[in-house]
Amino acid sequence: MTKAALPSPELFGLTRRRLIGGAAALGAASLLTPGRAQAAGRIAVYSTTLPPVQRRMSEAFTRKTGIQVQSLRLPTSPLAQRFLAEQQAGQQLCDVVTLGHDIFFRNISEAGYLAEISDIPGVATLPPAWRSGERFATILIAPQSIGYNTNLVKGDAIPKGWRDLLKPEFKDQIIFSDPRANETVVIFMAALHDAFGDDFFRGLRQQNLRMVPSVPQGIEQVIAGEAKIMLPTLAMNMIQYQGRNAPVAIIPTPSPTSGTYFFSGVVANAPNPEGARLWYEFVLSREGQEILCLDNGISPLGEIPGALKPPADFVAPPLEEAVRRASHLYDLLGLAA
Repeated sequence: MTKAALPSPELFGLTRRRLIGGAAALGAASLLTPGRAQAAGRIAVYSTTLPPVQRRMSEAFTRKTGIQVQSLRLPTSPLAQRFLAEQQAGQQLCDVVTLGHDIFFRNISEAGYLAEISDIPGVATLPPAWRSGERFATILIAPQSIGYNTNLVKGDAIPKGWRDLLKPEFKDQIIFSDPRANETVVIFMAALHDAFGDDFFRGLRQQNLRMVPSVPQGIEQVIAGEAKIMLPTLAMNMIQYQGRNAPVAIIPTPSPTSGTYFFSGVVANAPNPEGARLWYEFVLSREGQEILCLDNGISPLGEIPGALKPPADFVAPPLEEAVRRASHLYDLLGLAA
């Protein structure tokens, strides 16, 4: 097992070819129109952050600065493609971009699409491991854990760690986010394999995992009582169910685990550059981090109210290594590559 400093410089996701190809296929279509982000002191933030988190950040920022926030939320691949398509078409609509893929950020930084951020308050004081690149930084890490139906899994039956998933009562009761549709899960699988080896994966196979394309879909099925366990799950997946009496919860972060990293940068040709810089400063401030990380993730500022605590062992196999091992991991789980 390779123990990783928080955060790891490696991340999961799109290759440069897939990003460029996807952008070309998408074309220059956008939900925004030129000039709207700057009008009336407005900024446009492109982010994979879940809507409830983005909403509470945006509302607090507007109260503080008077600047309205127009958010575009898409999964990682479509958001990266949208951003690239607009940049390559010369449509300057986005002020700040945030998503979980450092290869994407390194590529757009090299392409000149990101602005210098060193002089923005909060950047220079980030711990070195969180300053991911010269023109972007890690603002949040969301560790992987286990979700469960609180009506069906109670008391001593609640898993305390990954090995508990092999208990007989969870046979046919585990929904798994299909790693063939999400490279984040390939990293997660590689981390578990480093920790527990082939036999653990063979045990998971005997549990008859039920594949779904995405974590949110799996969580909905767990809430509906169609299974007891959702694997893997992030704390942020639970936020939208708070106050709704939904029978779903997440266990405290097991150790070891991997996670999803959120990188962010200011766009070089942002329509509202000063507004974008103010947003970035707010995100890295203690006030902003308390809002962003509440019940959501690990903060670069350390232990702040409501933020998740890092697990004792955080492992992050490099993407290239995980992809090389994917076919073996699929075989262990009985999945066709």
